[in-house]
Amino acid sequence: MKKEVKKEVNHAIRKRFNEVIYHVARYMEILLSVVILGVIALVGIRLVCDVTSREILSMNVDFFTEFLANALSLVVGVEFVKMLCRHSAQTVVEVLMFATARQMVVEHLRTWETLIGVIAIAILFAIRKFLMTEVDDMVYHERNKRKEEKQS
Repeated sequence: MKKEVKKEVNHAIRKRFNEVIYHVARYMEILLSVVILGVIALVGIRLVCDVTSREILSMNVDFFTEFLANALSLVVGVEFVKMLCRHSAQTVVEVLMFATARQMVVEHLRTWETLIGVIAIAILFAIRKFLMTEVDDMVYHERNKRKEEKQS
């Protein structure tokens, strides 16, 4: 009888410790998301300043390629922050799609590399459309867990 009580106490302590660690990790994710968003905002401001300070006639294809690379990197960064804040399989797929599309647009890839990128994006679209359901979504599981906790 005494061992059972001790096991229950150890289990309760372990469960509480795991919850504390989870919450600390979650707040760290939020803090890192805020820091990343701050950097994205600063780089975005710098990007706008670079465009506005440049003479129109001095803007060439190289400038546009560099601008596009930087702008799409910011878009990937924003999608990454969304992935950190909203734990869902769909946001992971979206980040992968944006990162792949960015690489294809910015880099001057060979034909077969571009084909692989297109196939990768097509696979990601197919995964999102045919294989992902709301039940697969991590947000769905968190919502159900909260509902269960409220009911008990």
